[in-house]
Amino acid sequence: MSRDLRFGSIETDRFDRRTFQRVYEESTKLQEAVNNQQIDGVIPDVWASLYKSAPSFASDASVVNKRVMETLMAQSAWKDLRGMTQFDEYGSAIGSLDLQKKLDGIIPDDVKNAAQAVHKMQQQLQQLLDQAEAYSDAAGGDLTSPAQHKADELHALANELRQALNGAEAIFNEAYDTHGSSIAREMRQALDETVDLATQDADAMHAFGIEPGNGNPVNGAERLLLADMLRSDPKIREIAKLAGRMQMIALKKRRNRTQHPPTEVVNITLGDDLSRLVPSELALLADPDTEEEFLLRFAEKRLLQYELKGYEREGQGPIVVCIDESGSTEGVVEKWLKGIALSLFAIASREKRAFAVIHFASRGECYVQKWANPRIAPATEIIEMACHFFDGGTSFEEPLREAVKVMDDSAFQKGDIVFLTDGAASVSDEFLNGEFRRVKSEKNFNVISVVIGHSDTAVRPFTDQLAKPQVGDDDTLSFVIESLN
Repeated sequence: MSRDLRFGSIETDRFDRRTFQRVYEESTKLQEAVNNQQIDGVIPDVWASLYKSAPSFASDASVVNKRVMETLMAQSAWKDLRGMTQFDEYGSAIGSLDLQKKLDGIIPDDVKNAAQAVHKMQQQLQQLLDQAEAYSDAAGGDLTSPAQHKADELHALANELRQALNGAEAIFNEAYDTHGSSIAREMRQALDETVDLATQDADAMHAFGIEPGNGNPVNGAERLLLADMLRSDPKIREIAKLAGRMQMIALKKRRNRTQHPPTEVVNITLGDDLSRLVPSELALLADPDTEEEFLLRFAEKRLLQYELKGYEREGQGPIVVCIDESGSTEGVVEKWLKGIALSLFAIASREKRAFAVIHFASRGECYVQKWANPRIAPATEIIEMACHFFDGGTSFEEPLREAVKVMDDSAFQKGDIVFLTDGAASVSDEFLNGEFRRVKSEKNFNVISVVIGHSDTAVRPFTDQLAKPQVGDDDTLSFVIESLN
């Protein structure tokens, strides 16, 4: 690495530098930014200030970097950003990249030029001192040796350069003071915008399953990739935002489904559950002569009560989502359909159900993604689910055949096929009355169709529940969720 933390002003230890080095090596964007930064050490400095628990300035901090970082760290939004990035090396890297893009425009050219002059002299001074040390080592303590004379000459040059460096630092400070208030004001705005981006990133990471607790170790490379995509691709940014909102609705709906309590009596035991008492115990409470005995046995958990047995939830079949990617869905419709698909993916992950998405358009345009365990699906594949788009015509039979195949291969019954389309296409009677009917009878799966803006005649022969919504209608998502097995 051509530039690293040693050029900055924040105190770092070997662990900090090694962590930054690792993230640097994983991110070409970070490499490009560091190697092209207009003020040496700014990106590593910003990264360290966001990552460390208690960032402080090194005793030999560069005047340039210290002034810049003092202004940055004095802003309240810097503390807000740190609250989202502390001990998160990848979040700190993403925040540093976002800020660096803005800092290049915030620092005026005369300040940059003065800063570069200071850094150039600092590097020259360090080179002189390194050379002097090498000659002194070669002299081996012999003060009359040629090597020691050369070391003395280099030290003299270094002293002269120190005086010149002091002058360059004074010029830099004067230039920085001239623009100090405007730099601080623009840094505040830049930090506010970066905090907003970090919040959006967190929501998107959640929507795509890139976060702690999803069953997989957090993949830093995937986080960096998604952050870059969110900034460069408006489509993926809008899908992530929409999916995050829809997932909240979907998971809440699913959690609030009526749970069937235990109802089968299998034994009589002792306890203090008043809702399960046998009638004879309730009679004790009703009689003033035996009420005290009842209360004593209640306190000791010795009342006779029914032991009830509930039923464990049976394993359920897959959720298979067929997404129409014909050219007519491009834009708002596609984003909405992808939001539904990502919401159903979240449900499958929560309920430990296999999940498949079948992208389809014209005949021959059918792409299947399958996950036996969605909880450990690579985020790159989930991102691909959201980004993939055929831009073709419309054919229903091929995606239905693939969906039925997924159901037939499953070890479980009661799966769901969710068919999302804005078009119409024919499906042969041979398929519907043959393979489709056979597998549906064996697996007892459910077909939920969502048809946007067209006749539903084509989907009715294979559909159990049907919705014809307007795009963006949350009631349709609720309908799909409530219709799931």
